[in-house]
Amino acid sequence: MTQLAPQVEQAIDVICALGCELVTAYIGALRRGETRPEYAALTAGQRARLLDELQAIMSVYEPRC
Repeated sequence: MTQLAPQVEQAIDVICALGCELVTAYIGALRRGETRPEYAALTAGQRARLLDELQAIMSVYEPRC
């Protein structure tokens, strides 16, 4: 897997700090193509990568959320 762009890493950190429920909401927003301030500056490709990364992170935490 390729290294994450710094902007994607920063968005992940900001979003994950919000907690499981909000991370799940952001995943839904990304899937629907909605823009949120935490990732508004990302390109479409970076947003797709952000979605992939958030889904991977949540696959570990979802049973506990």
